[in-house]
Parts: sequence; C-alpha cells; structure tokens
Amino acid sequence: MRQVSILFSRRPVSWRAHQNDPVKETTIRAAAILVGLVMFGVGIGTLFLADLGVGPWDVLHDALAGLIDRQPGTVIIGLGLVLLVLVAALRQPIGPATVANVVIIGSTVNALMAVVEPPSSVAVRALLVAAAPILVAFGSMLYLGAGLGTGVRDGLMTALVDAGFSIRAARTCLEVTVLVGGGALGGSYGIGTLTFALLVGPLLQVFRHRVWAGYPELTGWVYRRHRR
Repeated sequence: MRQVSILFSRRPVSWRAHQNDPVKETTIRAAAILVGLVMFGVGIGTLFLADLGVGPWDVLHDALAGLIDRQPGTVIIGLGLVLLVLVAALRQPIGPATVANVVIIGSTVNALMAVVEPPSSVAVRALLVAAAPILVAFGSMLYLGAGLGTGVRDGLMTALVDAGFSIRAARTCLEVTVLVGGGALGGSYGIGTLTFALLVGPLLQVFRHRVWAGYPELTGWVYRRHRR
C-alpha cells in the first residue's frame, strides 16, 4: 500500500531533469509533440466513431464535412490552415507545435476512421465517449509540454484575451459560437459533446499537475509578431 501511495503522490516530472543534455531534451520535445498530437487525434476520432456527439469545435468540423462531402479530418486540416493565417495576423505566437497541430490531428482522425468500423454496441460507444476526453487531455499535456507553441484554436482564445476577455470568457465565447454554428449547419452533438466539454479541461489540469509539468518555452522557436 505504501508503494501505491508513493506512486500517486509523486510530483510531476520536471524539465530540469534533462536541461544539461540538449540532444535528449530536443528528442523528448519532438516526441512529445508527435505522440501528443496523435493521441489528441485518436481521442477526437473516437467521438466520431461513437456517434453520440462530438466536441464543440468538431460539431463545426462535422457540419462542414457534410456540406462539402469530405472527411472530418480533412476539414480539421483545412480549417486549421485558415486559422493559422488568422492567428498570425492577430499577432499570436506560432511554433512547430502550432503547425504540427494543424496537420497531425486531422490526419490521425482520417486514418482512424478509415481502419476502424463504428461500433454497434451501445456499451462500446459509451466507452469511447469516456475515453475521448482522457486521450485528448493527456495528448494536450504532452504537446503543450514540449514548449514549442500551442494549437491554432487556442491562438484565437489568446487573441480574445488580448482584446480584454478573461480566459474563461474567451474560451466559452469561442466554443459556444462554434457549437451553435455547427449545430445549425447539421453537425453532430449529444451526450458526447457534453461529456467532452465538461471533462477535458479539468483532466488536462490534473495531468499537468500530477504527471508532467512540461518544458518552458524554447527561446527562438516560437514566432511572435511584434506589436506596434
């Protein structure tokens, strides 16, 4: 029992453990981005496979995919590219993880949906709904912990924060907007949407505090357009 207690009471792994080994640190940062974004994409894909409602942003992705007859992952990539330009114009930070976020998540969603058949069992579908926020939160912990940028959708949130919104208000405003807009256009929403929206944020916070706090931002790798 004492060993179990020690395991769950450990502090999160610190970046300082590798600060004197730049090659190892760079390798870990790159692996964290790749593994984290693949996990994120798998989490998003499981909600599409469960067909019980997807996350707020993916309600919009699902609606657009239906309108233009494309796979959801393709829409995630396409809209991500548009948002990348917008985020840059709004002078928000862009790094390797920002660009990788645009490509890897959507590609993973498409790959998963191409090889896995949607389950018919309600129990399996419910299990996928439960697994999705865990996968996305853990994946977010990894790729954000690399210290090489954030996702483009988070860039919109920080732009609103720069405009005077609180973080909570900015995030709520964005997610309500895409959820309502996507729902009006025919996107899938339901119990999966609610479960994801309620759990992914708190789970990310737990993982970052209990598992891995991540590296500090790597100087010179995240582009910031200077404000006049």
